[in-house]
Amino acid sequence: MKQRDVYHFWELLWEMTEKELRARYKHTVFGFLWLVANPLLQMMVIGFIFTFLMKEPVKHYYYYLFLGLLVWNFFSTSLLKATPSVVFERSLIKKAFFPRAVIPTSIVLSSFVHFIIAFMLLLIPTYFLHTFSAVTIPYTLCALVLLITFTTTLSLLTCALNVRFRDINFFTQALLILWFYATPIVYSFNQIPRNLLWVWRFNPLTSVLQLLQHALLGAPAPGPAMLISNSLVILCIALVGIRTFQSESKTFDDWL
Repeated sequence: MKQRDVYHFWELLWEMTEKELRARYKHTVFGFLWLVANPLLQMMVIGFIFTFLMKEPVKHYYYYLFLGLLVWNFFSTSLLKATPSVVFERSLIKKAFFPRAVIPTSIVLSSFVHFIIAFMLLLIPTYFLHTFSAVTIPYTLCALVLLITFTTTLSLLTCALNVRFRDINFFTQALLILWFYATPIVYSFNQIPRNLLWVWRFNPLTSVLQLLQHALLGAPAPGPAMLISNSLVILCIALVGIRTFQSESKTFDDWL
């Protein structure tokens, strides 16, 4: 890709991301307050129910739950919106030639901007909990890099496949319901039976949440085996997602 093409890609990506940011809360009264309101309401309902079901109490459970829901909402919302995005933009694709990857990537990027804003607000209580410090910043940065990489490349994969196979969109919606409970959001990782740990090794969000829980709440960090296996899964998804999108995007016009 030439330098001019790279510049054009990033310029177009920023424009579409800005458009997505403006459109999301257009004509709303509370605007960006919904960034915190949604996970806060989920936290209160889920926290109230699961407090009675927890076998082992989790320290700062409601904060623990809010952090997990914030990450999950970013991931699930990005994936749900990005998967059918090319199909929804069929008229734009037929009218103009531009890098098709901009469409799903701009959705993920706009969601990430919202996530970062809410995440910065989330850091405020850590001052009173005395759990976040300069030492834990690398854990936070590592988690955010893994999260954005995994979400973006998986979105590219599902988006590309959904153009040819429209069942992918429905499959993604169904999968996310199971995925939520296969991620340590409402329960502690320590409560998972050791003979079932292999399931969580295939879920990259496990290490993402463990890294953030360690950085912000002082919970145990992911073990080397878990972090390596999750990172390898992300790498595989990244390679397959980018390659698949590059290959399938050449025939998008034929399937739209």
